[in-house]
Amino acid sequence: MDVAGIRVGVHGVMALGMAVLGAACVALLALSLLSACLVPFAVGWLRDRPRMFDADEVSRLARQFSGLEPGVAFQRVATELLRSHPGHVLPEEQRHWVLLPGRASARCLLHASLTEQLQLSGTALDTIAQSGRHWANVSATLVSGTVRQWKEGTMTGEVFYAGDTVWRASGEATAEQWVAGTWMVEYSHGFVPLLLITSLAENLLTGFDLHSIFYMLRAYTRALHLESMSALQDAGFA
Repeated sequence: MDVAGIRVGVHGVMALGMAVLGAACVALLALSLLSACLVPFAVGWLRDRPRMFDADEVSRLARQFSGLEPGVAFQRVATELLRSHPGHVLPEEQRHWVLLPGRASARCLLHASLTEQLQLSGTALDTIAQSGRHWANVSATLVSGTVRQWKEGTMTGEVFYAGDTVWRASGEATAEQWVAGTWMVEYSHGFVPLLLITSLAENLLTGFDLHSIFYMLRAYTRALHLESMSALQDAGFA
């Protein structure tokens, strides 16, 4: 057995892996800087963009099915959204649950555009994490479980239960503790590309989870394609 050759091969693979990781980190940093530079323009653009969904509408719908077994509640929420917003919600066969290593949670994308994001999320474990700071207003209505939220600048936390809605304003950062069995319907309105970059960076740098990154990008691609086709149909081109 050529031990020296094996060592050279292993070192070569490791070097290639580090090179790929370094290039990905540089690309994410460049995207983050570009997004940060575009934020002032994006904020003004967002004010004039019509919304497909409404935070109160999503909260009411999730609250209607809170207390049910989470899988059943999610199925009914998705069915109602497909009925009320045809052509703007991913069908069941195109959805995929993706793990997020930083918070030890999972999420399933239902809708995405440049300005809106709608997803199912939650965890089967007790977990705690910082929310990150995004240029988007986020509301998450619990269908089960408990969330304790600690807002920046305060010295006490607030507790939310099934049927409650956890709010996080654009530019605001919080720490959140989710108990095992916490599941929610989450709606975001703002500069969605920054949310995507954060999730990609989390999966790449925390867990080097290329599998989840693939399914995450595929879900966003499908959602944006769905929105593009709907826009073309509305304009009479399809």
